[in-house]
Amino acid sequence: MRLVLLCVTTAVVALVTQVAVPTGTVLAPPAGGDPWALPVLVVRGVGRVVMFAAAAVVLTWRARTVAPEEAVWRYFSRAAWVATTAAAGAGIADCLSLTGSSNATGAGGLILGLGVLSACPLIYQGLVRWNRHGTLLSEPGDWLNGVGATFTLTAIGNLLLPVLGSPIAQWPMWQEQLWLLRTSAEIVLLGSAATVLNLGGLVRDARAWALVLSFSLVVVIDLAGVHDPVTAAGNGPLSEVGWTVAITALAVAAVVRAAPPLSRPATTAAPTAGSFVVLLASIAVLAAAGTIGADLPGDAVRAGVVAGVLGGLSVSVRGVQLIRLLADLVTTRREALTDDLTGLANRRALDRTLDEHLSAGRPISLMLIDLDGFKEVNDRFGHAVGDELLRRAGALLQRVSPPQAVSARLGGDEFAIVLPGSSTEEALALFAVLADATQAPVLIDGRRLLARASVGIATAAGETPEQLLRHADAAMYRAKTAGGAGVAVHDESAALADEQRARLVEELKVLLHSPDAVDDLDAGAIAVHYQPQLGVSGAVAGAEALVRWQHPRLGLLTPDRFLDLVEEYALMPDLTAQVLRRAAGQAAQWLRRGHRLRMSVNLSASCLSHPDLLPLVDGVLAQSGLDSRDLVLEVTETSLMADPQESIARLHDLAGRGIDISIDDYGSGYSSLAYLHDLPASELKLDRSLTRQVTTNPRTADIVAGTVALAHRLGLRVIAEGVEDTTMLHALHALGCDETQGYLHARPMTAEGFDDWLATAGGSTTRSTGTAPAAVPRSTVGLWSIPPRSGRGAADTSNDEENHDHVAAPTTRPPEP
Repeated sequence: MRLVLLCVTTAVVALVTQVAVPTGTVLAPPAGGDPWALPVLVVRGVGRVVMFAAAAVVLTWRARTVAPEEAVWRYFSRAAWVATTAAAGAGIADCLSLTGSSNATGAGGLILGLGVLSACPLIYQGLVRWNRHGTLLSEPGDWLNGVGATFTLTAIGNLLLPVLGSPIAQWPMWQEQLWLLRTSAEIVLLGSAATVLNLGGLVRDARAWALVLSFSLVVVIDLAGVHDPVTAAGNGPLSEVGWTVAITALAVAAVVRAAPPLSRPATTAAPTAGSFVVLLASIAVLAAAGTIGADLPGDAVRAGVVAGVLGGLSVSVRGVQLIRLLADLVTTRREALTDDLTGLANRRALDRTLDEHLSAGRPISLMLIDLDGFKEVNDRFGHAVGDELLRRAGALLQRVSPPQAVSARLGGDEFAIVLPGSSTEEALALFAVLADATQAPVLIDGRRLLARASVGIATAAGETPEQLLRHADAAMYRAKTAGGAGVAVHDESAALADEQRARLVEELKVLLHSPDAVDDLDAGAIAVHYQPQLGVSGAVAGAEALVRWQHPRLGLLTPDRFLDLVEEYALMPDLTAQVLRRAAGQAAQWLRRGHRLRMSVNLSASCLSHPDLLPLVDGVLAQSGLDSRDLVLEVTETSLMADPQESIARLHDLAGRGIDISIDDYGSGYSSLAYLHDLPASELKLDRSLTRQVTTNPRTADIVAGTVALAHRLGLRVIAEGVEDTTMLHALHALGCDETQGYLHARPMTAEGFDDWLATAGGSTTRSTGTAPAAVPRSTVGLWSIPPRSGRGAADTSNDEENHDHVAAPTTRPPEP
């Protein structure tokens, strides 16, 4: 700041002395000499050098210490050092001229003019780089335009000076051309400063305005010298005012706080337009020289022609550079909007297309396409085959799509087709064509592969591009979950369901502490309910732990509302861990109160194959103090089918710890006798599909009787689920079932509710031994083969969880909760 004050102070002194005592007056003293002339020149020269040097130091400091706009201030500082050197040389030349040591009268002005001319390109380079970091001006190295404009203006000046009768036209040719080049360069600086003020988004920046005004002053003073040779030679009262103000303005701008720039995208429009204007001007100069050249001095015409040719050549070279730049830009933009693998439009191009049509209010349909089974192709045959399949799919989309459609690859195995001006019906017709085209297998490297796809369709009705994509994606997901190789159309009710589903997923992640959960989301709490299992005598032998979700908006949710999401998003191990800990802890608590009950907890296929299952069970037993013999882990036959060998080995590990293994939902899937042989099971739970017909269907009663007899021969305890009335209870007892579970006894309850039930209706608590009754008649066993259903987890629900209060002996199954 002190240097800036020094710069401003010396600038004021220099300006006052220059205006009061011009250099020309000092160098031409009256006869006899003026004793104060030399001191005045020395003081003013030293002050001018100090002012320029202080400005140069400030600008150098700005370039080295403040990172933003570093290149700008580096060029400005170089210009200031050039001006400092020129000022020192001019002062020395003037002093030598005054003392008679040199015959070069006016040499100081010449040296200063050369310095100014040398500083102009440096300032120009700084101007075109100004605020590039914030505004992305297209080409900071656009110096050829500046050179071409300077030569073209010089050519115009050569033709105008004789016409205007300027005394400068009588100067020696080299001196005249030097003045014209310097003035032209200063005009170019003024134009560049004004252009950058607009294109650089610096309209609110006082620094840029200060430079524009100071360069305006420089140009005005130079143009005033057209008819004043003393001012033009640099010896007039105003000769040095303009550049003194300009250099001082640069120094002040270096310490002034910058205003926020108005960010603008990169463009080649400005340099292209500038080159075109300069080229036209140079052509016009050459044409004018040929038209009126006979009326002008020959030297002026020749100088004008040479300058015009140089200007035209400069902008022509720049034009060639711009053409190459534009060609590269077109190529780059095309590549930026094209998928490298398939040659289709990419996601960026799709977004642009959607935005273009939707912002114009034009109707469009969007088809989102996902290849079925692509991951398996990639995994089985390698990425080279997968990539070729994607290329074939892209070519197929282009082949079957109408000419106005835009086909794009979004990434992976996802594609999209935009159908401008099309309805849902037209999109469905295109899907029919696509489905027909994908019936035949694709032959890749000797392998016959199917490229069928699931398609979601959404038609624009005032949506944004993001909403339209989301709607099509949701429809595509429904098509895929329906079995694939199909199509689904977006509708509002489905969209609401998808939105609700997505929100439940996020809440489940919070509830089960997923790493990508939203921290501030209220997800409610996990609740565990318990349903009793009673022996033939009516004693309570055990309880099954059944999960619920106490949702903050939707109330108490049963597993059928959220269990599929838990499995889909790999949250089942976390949920099972929560249920297992709470169930074991509750069983241990009941034991301390005198009620020894087996605690049954469901395991899904994902939990059964999880590497942390055994450490989890060991930790739960150790933490709760529950005896391993009081824990029952229920698995379904279908949960074993994913990896039977690993699952059976894991169950043997659990059984080796003394934990009972129960085969749940027996009879609902592919009930295989091999599982009864291979599994270390101690319990068999008959599915409701058998127990509900035991009193109405003799064949079912025979199946139950045979299953119970077989289980008892293998030493298994048999529990019948879904007991809803006393008739069914008596029949199951008669068929040899050891224990029963269902709403006839009690519906699932909280731990507190279970305590109350034990106190009022539970009777004595005993442990079932699993010994088969002796009076079970032998029966032929008929085995059904029923399509399997998905495996259950700790959160599973059965008919025993139906949300209704017990009414004595209902004859029909109550509705699902």
